[in-house]
Amino acid sequence: MKLRDTFRASFFCLVFAFTLLGCGEKKSSLLDQDDIRFAGFYSDYLLVSGVTASDETVALAVPDSVELTDLLLRHTLTMESLSRKVQFYKENPERWRSVLVQVRANIRKKTVGQ
Repeated sequence: MKLRDTFRASFFCLVFAFTLLGCGEKKSSLLDQDDIRFAGFYSDYLLVSGVTASDETVALAVPDSVELTDLLLRHTLTMESLSRKVQFYKENPERWRSVLVQVRANIRKKTVGQ
């Protein structure tokens, strides 16, 4: 009977430990190189469109095809890879949130020096 009680107590300790691990604060998913490249592209796209780090209301302009092509080349992206990343972010909103945090940091860094 003593061995049975030991196993039962061990089992409940393991269940409790795994429960505590599952309840811990989730760390935002780390960005891989493709995410960082996409964040750089999207930051530059927004800056070309007229978005700034300040809260000022600004008339936004849609970049033309030449500017878009230049941005894609600068960030070594293709329209196909861009479409795949957009689809991936639609399916993974937590990763998208992490990318947006990176985009915000990129925009602040580029607009503070101006």
